[in-house]
Amino acid sequence: MGKSKGRASSSGLAASLLPEAQGAVPVVGFGGYHGASRVEPAALLASSSADPDGSVRLPPDVDAEVLQHLRRLGRKDPTTKLKALSTLSMLFAQKPGEEVVQIVPQWAFEYKRLLLDYNRDVRRATNDTMASLVSAVKKGLAPHLKSLMGPWWFSQFDPATEVAQAGRRSFEAAFPQSDRRMDALMLCVKETFLYLNENLKLTTQALSDKVTPMDELEDMHERVISSSLLAMATLIDILLGVKLQSDGGDSMNTESKSHSKVRSATLSSAEAALYMHKYFIDFLRSKSAVIRSATYTLLTSYVKYVPNVFNEEAMKILSSTLLGAFNEKDPLCHSAMWDAVLVFSRRFPEAWSYCNIHKVVLNRFWQFLQNGCYGSKQASYPLIVQFLDSIPPKEVATEQFAFEFLKHLWAGRNQRQLSAADSLAFFTAFKQSFLWFLKNAPRNSVGDSSDYIRNRLITNVLVKMVWQDYLQLSLSKNMDVVPSLLSEEAATDDQQLSHKKSLLAANVCHPIYYYQDLGKCIAEILDDISVTERHLLETACESLLRDYLDIVQQGEKLSKFQDHVDQLVSFFRSLDILVVQNGRTWPLENLARPLVEHSLPAIKSMDSPSLVKLLLVLVEIFGPAPLFLKSSEINDDKSYVEPYLSLFNADFVPWCLDGKYSTCSSKIDLLLSLIQEECFFDQWCLIIKHTRAKQKQSVDHKISHTKDQFELLTLILQKVRERIAGGKLKNLQRSGSLPEHWRHDLLDSVAVSVFCDLPATDSHVHFLCAALGGSSQDDQICFLSAEAVCKIRGSILKSLASVLITSTFEWTKSSRFLLLPVEHEHSKILGEQSLSANLETAQLAFQVLERSLFALKTHEEDSGFSHILSALFIIEWECSMALVLAEESDLKGHKEEINVEALMCNTSDDHLDETVHLKANLAERIHAFRQSLIPSFWNDLHSGTLNRLVDILAQSVRYAVFDTIDLPIDRTAVLCSEWVVDMLRLICLDHIKLQSFFDALLSEGEYWPLWVKPSLQNGHASVKIQREPLTTDGTELKHQRFVAFVDKLVLNLSFGEVILAPLSSFSRAWVAADMICTWNWKGGSAFSTFLPSLVQYMKTEPGLEVSFVSLLLDTLLEGALMHESSDWALFNSWHLSDSEIEKIQDRFLRSLVALLFTAYTKESVLRESDAHVLFEQLRSSLFIGSTVNRKCLRTLPFVMSTIIKPLTEKVRLNEASLCTDLLGKSILSWLEEVISCLSSSPREVAQQDIEDWMQVVLSCFPLKITGGTSKVIVKFEREISDAETSLLLTLFSRYQTFYGSADPSLSSRETILSKTVELLGVKLTAVMVGYCWTKLGETDWCFVFRILRKWIESSVLLVEEMTDNINDAAVNQTSAQDILEKLKLIACTMEDLTFTFAESALVTLCHLNLVDNLHETDNSPHLQLIRSGEYAESNDKMMENILRLFLASGVSEAIAGSCSEEASSIIASSRVDHLHFWELVASFIIDASPQIRRSALDSMKLWGLTKESVSGLYSILFSSEPISHLQFAAYSLLMSEPLCQLSLVKGSSVGEIPLSSQESEMGQNIESMPDSEKALYLRDELTALIEMPTSELVKTDLVALERVNVFVAWALVLSHLQLLPLSSATREKVLQYVQDKISPSILDCIFQHIPLKTAAPSGKKKDVELVPEARAAAEASKGAITTCSLLPYVESLWPVGVLQMASLAGSLYGMMIRLLPSYVRTWFTSLRDRSLSYSIESFTRAWCSPPLLLDEFSQVKESIYVDETFSVSVNRSAYEIIATYKKEETGIDLVIRLPSCYPLRHVDVECTRSLGISEVKCRKWLLSLTSFVRNQNGAIAEAIRTWKSNFDKEFEGIEECPICYSILHTSNHSLPRLACKTCRHKFHGACLYKWFSTSNKSTCPLCQTPF
Repeated sequence: MGKSKGRASSSGLAASLLPEAQGAVPVVGFGGYHGASRVEPAALLASSSADPDGSVRLPPDVDAEVLQHLRRLGRKDPTTKLKALSTLSMLFAQKPGEEVVQIVPQWAFEYKRLLLDYNRDVRRATNDTMASLVSAVKKGLAPHLKSLMGPWWFSQFDPATEVAQAGRRSFEAAFPQSDRRMDALMLCVKETFLYLNENLKLTTQALSDKVTPMDELEDMHERVISSSLLAMATLIDILLGVKLQSDGGDSMNTESKSHSKVRSATLSSAEAALYMHKYFIDFLRSKSAVIRSATYTLLTSYVKYVPNVFNEEAMKILSSTLLGAFNEKDPLCHSAMWDAVLVFSRRFPEAWSYCNIHKVVLNRFWQFLQNGCYGSKQASYPLIVQFLDSIPPKEVATEQFAFEFLKHLWAGRNQRQLSAADSLAFFTAFKQSFLWFLKNAPRNSVGDSSDYIRNRLITNVLVKMVWQDYLQLSLSKNMDVVPSLLSEEAATDDQQLSHKKSLLAANVCHPIYYYQDLGKCIAEILDDISVTERHLLETACESLLRDYLDIVQQGEKLSKFQDHVDQLVSFFRSLDILVVQNGRTWPLENLARPLVEHSLPAIKSMDSPSLVKLLLVLVEIFGPAPLFLKSSEINDDKSYVEPYLSLFNADFVPWCLDGKYSTCSSKIDLLLSLIQEECFFDQWCLIIKHTRAKQKQSVDHKISHTKDQFELLTLILQKVRERIAGGKLKNLQRSGSLPEHWRHDLLDSVAVSVFCDLPATDSHVHFLCAALGGSSQDDQICFLSAEAVCKIRGSILKSLASVLITSTFEWTKSSRFLLLPVEHEHSKILGEQSLSANLETAQLAFQVLERSLFALKTHEEDSGFSHILSALFIIEWECSMALVLAEESDLKGHKEEINVEALMCNTSDDHLDETVHLKANLAERIHAFRQSLIPSFWNDLHSGTLNRLVDILAQSVRYAVFDTIDLPIDRTAVLCSEWVVDMLRLICLDHIKLQSFFDALLSEGEYWPLWVKPSLQNGHASVKIQREPLTTDGTELKHQRFVAFVDKLVLNLSFGEVILAPLSSFSRAWVAADMICTWNWKGGSAFSTFLPSLVQYMKTEPGLEVSFVSLLLDTLLEGALMHESSDWALFNSWHLSDSEIEKIQDRFLRSLVALLFTAYTKESVLRESDAHVLFEQLRSSLFIGSTVNRKCLRTLPFVMSTIIKPLTEKVRLNEASLCTDLLGKSILSWLEEVISCLSSSPREVAQQDIEDWMQVVLSCFPLKITGGTSKVIVKFEREISDAETSLLLTLFSRYQTFYGSADPSLSSRETILSKTVELLGVKLTAVMVGYCWTKLGETDWCFVFRILRKWIESSVLLVEEMTDNINDAAVNQTSAQDILEKLKLIACTMEDLTFTFAESALVTLCHLNLVDNLHETDNSPHLQLIRSGEYAESNDKMMENILRLFLASGVSEAIAGSCSEEASSIIASSRVDHLHFWELVASFIIDASPQIRRSALDSMKLWGLTKESVSGLYSILFSSEPISHLQFAAYSLLMSEPLCQLSLVKGSSVGEIPLSSQESEMGQNIESMPDSEKALYLRDELTALIEMPTSELVKTDLVALERVNVFVAWALVLSHLQLLPLSSATREKVLQYVQDKISPSILDCIFQHIPLKTAAPSGKKKDVELVPEARAAAEASKGAITTCSLLPYVESLWPVGVLQMASLAGSLYGMMIRLLPSYVRTWFTSLRDRSLSYSIESFTRAWCSPPLLLDEFSQVKESIYVDETFSVSVNRSAYEIIATYKKEETGIDLVIRLPSCYPLRHVDVECTRSLGISEVKCRKWLLSLTSFVRNQNGAIAEAIRTWKSNFDKEFEGIEECPICYSILHTSNHSLPRLACKTCRHKFHGACLYKWFSTSNKSTCPLCQTPF
């Protein structure tokens, strides 16, 4: 039954097949007959007259393939049928029609059978195939049409929609035109009826064989019968009702006669079918609702179009069946049932006489109604009145029938929950039925007055039953009435049962729409009878009023009193919509006015909100005057105003304003509804005066009801606002429609007095907000005058400012004066209050502001509103600072960024006192309020308001920065900058206003700026340099505070926004200059924060205004030229860095050099033209007349050092210009100047002139030291001319002469050369070697080497002396503090100048070595001179000295470290002070030859210090103050000969035994040594790191020093393992030590640097999926495996970063899986995180295993010894190694299979063949090899080699260890030597130790004898 849903009825199908209008072209279904040509009769006559269902003999030319698929249609499998049908459909479309037509007879047989198939897909496919067939055969179908038409027509009524549509499509494919389809149908009418009749005769068993399940058979039978019935009904409708019925008249032509024959045939066939199936009675009694519904449809068609067949016999049979069909309980049948019943009763009214109406029809009808039509409400209820009309009048002409009908109809509504549509249908039917009975009462009354029946209907049904149900009154009494209406006889049992059900249904809770429809029904009934039966209306209204008054009288005693009144309200609203608005007056006259007249006193006394609401609704519907005044008092001349005002003032104002909370809101609504336009002002004045009078009365009597009166006013104003805004003032169209109409002086006075009557309460706030309005931009309704609003605004400002009175911060007092420049008495009163009282007042003021912002914003051009907004910012700022201060006091010493918003939201109350908590609460609310303001609010502010706002805020921020002394400088700076950023983000100022704000914020003041001040000269921006500003500690501190603030502001915003001000009328270059000159401040510095911000802006904004840069450079240069700078000679311009620039004393010069260095050297963002301008300024200032400007002369070299490169860039590119020519001439003139100074003897010339001019000259020949950790390169950045070269040679020659004359060792003169001149000479030597080394002669080279050797040896002596002193101090220490003091003294007394000299010498030597290496194949005289003789010896000696210096420094730190870590840190820090010197030293260490290293090592050994050289190298490598160059140099030395022999194992020595011999001897003697002596001990420096607990290490930062040191220590150990020979005993000991002593969880730390969880790399996507850190690690691991070296990754480690550490971690992992595969496997198999395990395995398989496996296979093929007994082969594609061992008559083949993720997974070993070996021994050998390859920490080849040796020894007769079944131990490869004294079996020492430790006993494993 469920499958048939959605199928159209037969009439629906017929209607869908008809054209819309005569002459329209039909597109679907059957159209009208238009005289088109029909199927040719000749073609039809040619068809066989034989039985169409009989077997057909196919012609011999039928296609075999088609025949095969036709046979497949007879199978039971639906899939086979579907495939066959699909294939046939394709074949029919492909083959010519002549071939297809041959199989139509066979197809017709299959077609009929397939249409009855159970599977709907088969039926649909059958119709689709039919469409293909008819499209192919076309007219060839005509001979077979009659045999096909029946099933064809039947298929179009299949319950499955898709099947029916497919059938219809196939029919339309054969007959596209509708008239052709009609012709075909008429042609085959008899055959169609015949087929349908045969279908109706079918039984369930006849449909299929016994195998089919019964449920399928029943479903098939139901479908066949229902479809056949519908097909027959539609056939009758079409042929008799549509097509043939219209024929006739005068045009009786041949075609009409043909139609007549068809009509006759149709009638006869239909009549025969009716009689054949006995009027279809059996189908009406079917259990199937689908069949019954189809039968009703068919009988309807018979009644309509074949009425003549219904004789008396048919009437007797069908009358009871059809008229009594109301026992049909399936709603699926009801629509068809109603059609049949109504058509039958109308067509045959006499049929009522053939049945018992009361028993058969009415009883069933009552049950049908009482049961809610059994679910078909929407289909049945609209037809009920039609059914009443069809019942014979005599049967309904009694009062009993009317009440029985209405009772059962009414009872049916409670059977099921009514839907909205059901409810509407029910009440529409009830109304129609009720009015039908009222209308037909006179006709139906018998013996009684018709009015009596009507009155009883009104009273007992409409009032007692319907009305009381609407009011939701208890139905117990009115249900007692209904049975008494039936008759005086006792009710039957069924009626009593029905009555009980109704009683139970009384408690049913109906939905809202039920009552809405019920009320509408009552209103429409009353309105209908008001037109015709006025007296009945009065009767009904009187009854309704009695019920209402009864409800009012009982009042709250009723449990549902409010529901009853609400229903009354709803009823009157329905009356308004349906009746009153249509101009009817009876609701007012008969209901509303009497209701008010009788119940108003009771309503007042009860004070019920529901009753007040009822009055309000009545007033809104009928108006106040018509409702409360008598008709006689209401005239058109407005004479009713006076009595109405009197009534309003006397009765309603006191009652509505009594202030009772329960009804206050409703009564105020009523009061406002009572206001009339004619007396608006009088009524409003009465309301205000009454409220004010009550307020004064309450105050006079000292009764605290003030709050109630404010609440009353608030409520009134809120409701007025709602009505004005919503346009609900229908009674006030002119007066009262605008806000200003409601303004009143008394209202203003009350509002203004709120802040004076302190303390204010919440009710005051609510009242003010209600009076002001302005809660949103659209709320422009204000009930106060502009003057009152202005006064309130002032009170709010004073209340908010009172919060700042008792603030602990000084700056708030100044800010408060900005808000309130004139002290007011009100402010003094607030100041005298407690802080908590002030905060409460401010809270209330803020609430008013928050809720009425846009009302207070009106007339904002005065200063009040801008000051209020400013106060909000300042209060929040003050509170945020108080919170930070509270946090500082609780978290002393804790440094973190302050987030103001987070602090306000998350500060713990436990740490704040009550005052701060109250402030925090207020500030939090203010912050949320400010954030809620949209940008358009600020944009819409008046220009003057915005200007005043930003000016006050700028001044307040300045006050906060300068005057805050309770917080640290950096905290204050961060906090104030966040204020500004937050304010600017919120307000969104345009560019002009933004720059005006910054002008005000950064303007000159008492404490800012300090070094550079702005000035205005001739209308142009300028600056004024403060030569020696008068400062105090307080001034400098405040200046520092403001500088730190500006710096944070620049970082948070941008340099361009804060400093540049491109469109400002006054440039702020002076701000940048003062910031740079300040240099350092708390939380930042010029180098670390400010200059990077400037450079970053210059990068992103290439259009930076030239005027700004020029002005900044000019300012700094002007300041630099005002002061005399220090010596440039001590300035390391060759290795320029931030720390070097910081050594410049003069702040202006330092700032200038820092700016130039950052902009040119670091970032290259300044233009070349800026450098030329700066050079011109310096050059022009160099001479004042003919006198040298000494200040400029000493400034010049600092500037030239930084700008010489951009100045000479065009010379290098051969692009000469006037500027470059001028530069060249200037350099030549300066060279000549210094040469002239050196021409005189030292006594005749002032050495100051030599110093100054040499500094200038040397600054023009720059050197640049570059390079990484491993190597330092000296570059010369200029290309000099021949003239400059010539002058340089002259200068060098003159200097040698000058130096010789001043050197005491070379001259007897007593002239002492100044250190500065001597240092300049060393720098000159470096310049000469760099720029002119090819021009130097032998004398020159002699001088060069003498100078270099002198200063290098001086530095060596200095360091060695320091080392001696440290050693003595450590040896002779008396206490820890004593040694620390001595070490500090030693570090402080080191001569810095010696290192400076030595640094310049090392630069020269570095370049000499570079020249030698670059020109290694060159044999020029100059190079031969350097490489030969004493120069080569001198070079080697200097290299040895440098190495000694390096080792001595390390040993000194090691000696100090033996005392304490602090002592070690003191020595390490002393190196940091000369960082560049030590970097140069390290560059020489790496390239030192083994001979030099050995010589230096011997020298250190002979020294006899308490620490040896290796300890010193480890101290440098793991220093607490690491220097990357020194660390890598130490690492390189530790890994190089001869130190590598000493750097791994404790107690090793160099030179005793060569490495190979030493290892050989150790291997020979190892077994004879006792276990205590066999143990290997790594050096303490390594052990302390690699044995560090991993649990501590994983918690450290990824770049923490401890982690870096551990990784470097592991790199050392792994690199040593790689260097040791495979057969080395030391190597085996180290491997055993790692396996036993060191936890493999170090790999957890390694994989912290390789993020794999985000993307597990695998396959070809590895390059795409890896994140940068994982990619670096992957490439490093692959490289380490391939190159067997970690050196490149250690070298690239410094400077340490996340990426560098990831690379080192990857290389360590790669080297570990190469050297320690078993160690790594142990860790991997212990992992519990499956996701991590999978990621690591994928990573290893993709990056590490391929090169490792390749190497393993290569080692197996190359390194394993192969002889006549042993051979090995490799299968790389299968990852297999096949080992074959043959000995005499025995042999074995073992296959070693390596996993693709080797070595993470275990290696598998399998024995594929054995010969002459027992199974037990074969298994032992297999286990032995498995143990070797799995436990081997090394290559597979080594494991196989060891296993072969194990075999060889077994054949030699050596017994295996009974514990491990191996002769050679799998780890240490020792023989079993420890024998049991009892059983004489020998064991490995390691196996026995493991046995004893695990078994907890010391007995022999075999004989259990004590060992």
